[in-house]
Amino acid sequence: MNEKTKWHDRLFGQKLMKCDSTNNSNDFNTCATLDVLKSVHITGIYFSFANISTQSDDFLKKLRDLYEKLNSGSVNGDVEKRIEVIQVVMWAHNDNYGDFELSHKESLLGLPWFAMPFSEINLKTRLSRRYRIKSGVPTLVLLDKDGSTVSVSAHERLAEDPNGTNFPWRPRPVDEVLKDVVLQAGRIYYQDHPNCIQGDIRYSDLPDGVRGFYFSAHWCPPCKAFTPHLADVYKLIRKREPNFEVIFVSSDRSADSYSLYVESMPWLSIPFQQASVRAELAQLYGIRGIPTLLLLDSNGHVITMDARSEIVEDPLAQNFPWKPRAVNILTDRFLTKLHDFPAIVLFVDSEETEIQFAESVVMPAANNYYKMNNINISAIPEDRLFSSCDQEDNFLQFLIGTDNESTDILRDLIGLDDVVPLLVAIDIPNRRFAAMDDGTEITSETVNDFVRKFQLNDLTFKGISEEGVENAENL
Repeated sequence: MNEKTKWHDRLFGQKLMKCDSTNNSNDFNTCATLDVLKSVHITGIYFSFANISTQSDDFLKKLRDLYEKLNSGSVNGDVEKRIEVIQVVMWAHNDNYGDFELSHKESLLGLPWFAMPFSEINLKTRLSRRYRIKSGVPTLVLLDKDGSTVSVSAHERLAEDPNGTNFPWRPRPVDEVLKDVVLQAGRIYYQDHPNCIQGDIRYSDLPDGVRGFYFSAHWCPPCKAFTPHLADVYKLIRKREPNFEVIFVSSDRSADSYSLYVESMPWLSIPFQQASVRAELAQLYGIRGIPTLLLLDSNGHVITMDARSEIVEDPLAQNFPWKPRAVNILTDRFLTKLHDFPAIVLFVDSEETEIQFAESVVMPAANNYYKMNNINISAIPEDRLFSSCDQEDNFLQFLIGTDNESTDILRDLIGLDDVVPLLVAIDIPNRRFAAMDDGTEITSETVNDFVRKFQLNDLTFKGISEEGVENAENL
């Protein structure tokens, strides 16, 4: 193994439990994760829940049948496996349980694949957050040989194709999904598009430019609150970027509700009767909640999955289309990423001059860091930024903490003094942090040196308390 951590170990830990179908005891052999997955075409992560039964039992039978069918030609590792399954046992309704560890073992007995050990609680939590797993819903995520995501909703594909005829159910690109769809114009679409000739509009007819997909529904209060705001920003952006377009993907429960909603929309939408198309788009992008606004570039790559938050933070759309940035203001969405990636955080006051100062000293160090690690931050679509294995091995965030709720939460979790300016390396995955020495002037040179020492593990680290880590996991 090279010096970089293999994606197998980073996701699942170094050891996996072998759930031998002939094993009738509560003792499981363990195998090196790398050995288990090195000759596997597709890795399936099966998120199960030990204290629910009916739904899990039905899905488990289908998955086991598929597993045995796909691997029927593999004998003692002589033939590469088409799929290996790593089961991640979780719990729903933690207020109603018996012996966690015993339930974990019992749920794995007699299975033909592997599982993460009970003790890997933090890694399991990170995995469930990474793939946005809903509590109590058995879920199958498929990964390619390089660890990149093939599907986050393979459990749905398995239900539709139990024999695995189209396995591994690679998603179709968006232009193919929408190839035969005639898009519906919102009631005021042509007011905002005076040069558009009325008639059938297809996705392929749209001019090259940034495209937004807005997953929303009339029955959803946060959606109804955000839609007028989005309409204002949409019109504002189109004055500067006339090729920008939004496509509404409805989660409405009736055609009447859908029709009422599009009455207020100045953009296009997927017709309500195209239910399978709407479902495929939601699966393609792993939509787990609404409202969600994602942006695609002209090549169909995701620029951001969270344009809604970008609009809230940047209501004048000055940073549109909100490509990944080397340095970001610490907000809730960056706070949650601290679970998976360490960060250099400079805490300052919220005055504009202080924020400008912070950017001036942190930006050179961030750019140097990404250059040294061959990471082109502005050229990496968001859907690849946190899933590309080579990038993940070296990914470090650079944040500016101002006077806001996210900053207060982070300071409390870590146990940081309420002083500014304060430069800190925060490494929640490894339960540690380090602050720049008192009295050191914060300049671009000292920040760059601080980052260099972090990489060399040459800082004086302090541990983050168990309570702090547990509280962080609940963010």
